[in-house]
Amino acid sequence: MRAGGGSLLERLKSLLERTYDMPAVVADIGPFVVGDHGYRRFYGGTVETPFAGSAELGARTLIRETGTGIRLAIYYPDALIRCLETHPPERGVRESNIDAFATLVEELDHFLYLAERAVQMRTLSLFELELHANVSKYLVLSRFAAGRMGSLGRSRRAWLRYHLFDKAGFCDRDPRVSERYRDAARWARRFLDAIGPLAPVRRIDMLRRFHRAGAPGKLELIGELPA
Repeated sequence: MRAGGGSLLERLKSLLERTYDMPAVVADIGPFVVGDHGYRRFYGGTVETPFAGSAELGARTLIRETGTGIRLAIYYPDALIRCLETHPPERGVRESNIDAFATLVEELDHFLYLAERAVQMRTLSLFELELHANVSKYLVLSRFAAGRMGSLGRSRRAWLRYHLFDKAGFCDRDPRVSERYRDAARWARRFLDAIGPLAPVRRIDMLRRFHRAGAPGKLELIGELPA
């Protein structure tokens, strides 16, 4: 997934860091990404460490606590990467690649957010992690879906939101997990609806305030914005 200007993952990393005014805690994302072989080498096919991830497509952000801090990596299944190489998002976001592309962005967002919070010695909840990733997925995919047009029409926005927020069943053996995913999607949609009509400068300010806040602050900010 490499074209002019660096790999897709590198460009997405730069886009998220610029959007939220995040420090580049990790200079090169490449060494922290593993595929099927690397995952089997680490875990032998079983997960023995906490993770946050897109279970349906198998991708996940791997987290390991050590005496000196946390260690992070991203697992992207080989099939997911093949999908994006066959159907590059740079050429358009379609049915054929939207799920894989959304998963790519989600796990990258998890990784960058966790890394930044670890450096800042700040804690965060799984709800906050999912809420942040939901906002980031929509921002990135709407940008790629718009292409040279620069903005999405109403029907295209509805299509994108259906795939990102509505079609998922959020089914998990633990009902609390399903509820967390539903709540994260609901609050993300409310935030995106509120900042959509804002002027660009005001919108980027809201996004950066949202990013810097903890979970209670994020919900308070969303609650203050016009519905």
